[in-house]
Amino acid sequence: LTVGNITDRPLEKRRLEKTLPKAEFKLKLKNDKLLKKINMMLCSCGRDVHFKNEEKIVDFKEYENVRRLKGLKSCGNNASCPVCASKLSAIRGNQLREVMEIGRDNCRSYIQIVTTIPHQPLEPLETTLNQVIDMSRYIFQEPEWRAFKKKTKCRFTMGGLENMVSFKNSRIDWHPHKNYLLDFDITVPEILEILELDTKLELRMYISEMMTRLGQKYLDKEKIKKTLRPVRYVLNKTTNKVDVKGGITATLDFQDDYIAKWGLDAEMTASIYKKGRYEGSADKNGEFKKSFHPFGLADLIDENNKETSEKFKYQCIKAFQEFVLASKGKKWFYFGKNQVKYYNDNYGSKIKVKKDELELLELEDNGNIFDSLSEEEWLMFEYKPRKEAIAFSHNTNQEVLEYIYTEIEKNRIKIAENYNCRISTYLRQRKKNETV
Repeated sequence: LTVGNITDRPLEKRRLEKTLPKAEFKLKLKNDKLLKKINMMLCSCGRDVHFKNEEKIVDFKEYENVRRLKGLKSCGNNASCPVCASKLSAIRGNQLREVMEIGRDNCRSYIQIVTTIPHQPLEPLETTLNQVIDMSRYIFQEPEWRAFKKKTKCRFTMGGLENMVSFKNSRIDWHPHKNYLLDFDITVPEILEILELDTKLELRMYISEMMTRLGQKYLDKEKIKKTLRPVRYVLNKTTNKVDVKGGITATLDFQDDYIAKWGLDAEMTASIYKKGRYEGSADKNGEFKKSFHPFGLADLIDENNKETSEKFKYQCIKAFQEFVLASKGKKWFYFGKNQVKYYNDNYGSKIKVKKDELELLELEDNGNIFDSLSEEEWLMFEYKPRKEAIAFSHNTNQEVLEYIYTEIEKNRIKIAENYNCRISTYLRQRKKNETV
């Protein structure tokens, strides 16, 4: 999070010289401390042994021709660690897929709602992100929504947070979304009959109009000078089908070609892998014309990336820091209250959902051990460059693990010598202290 030389930038100079306004300086100081804390978590991720590892052993495990390491920490930070985020994305996606398969087998149905808000380049992510979250919270507390929920037997609402970013005229432009998945006790045809509608497209229009109307009501109430885009029918020129577009839209996975191919489970949980709408690459001025997940900023920051200018890399560093700070503490994905228990009790399923850090630890339990290192041996073995050690420890690629294994074999004698030397020094010092 602190890659690159940034001390010569005007803002950093003002901060170091404490010439910023008092309120702004306090905020910078607070953010610096938070970033430093997150940096420490990232550096220990995949490097130090985790708190559950009582044996203090790092195991090399092999499972179906894939090798991985067991016994190391996972920071579990979805906003700053792409490794942990991708693992949790896969776990939650599988859990959600299982929930939906069981639900559909028992005549349940699902509809996705996407809430977003108008945004402008250079508008802080924290501002737009909180507006999206607060607007969504307001909508789900309104009497009109509650009446709809009761009428259509919508029992649960799952939530997922998504951030995309692009650059417009060299200025950062954030695209925060809040995705919701409505879980109904009845089928879509039954919902249509209750609402006296004829088609699934009309159902999407009905829900989209209601949500957009309530969302605009929130903006007006809070005196936020923004207007949600009106809901309308749009002809998709690629598929030649009519779609629904607007400020807040409803989607059925069997109606929308993109969702049908991608899957609602992936749409809700795998935003880290999503490609944005605007394709392109860095031009000669270093401007990147594409919408992508903020983790993509890490590729632009990489020192080996020669396509982007140093000025643009600095902008990407600050943008990634902004993403980490704004996303801190936000719920990335969650099931509805008591939803998993309801499925287990009523449908005989055995779905288990744990806290993020526990889910990540259990990922390491599969496979057969073919070698082990003590914590002392692991920590004394230094990969060069050290930055690669974190990536290596999480990479399941066979060749990478083979490299680690070979390097450790080379260093076993050196490690043993260093270890014995440290023990001897410790014993001499202890004897000296006892004499004193």
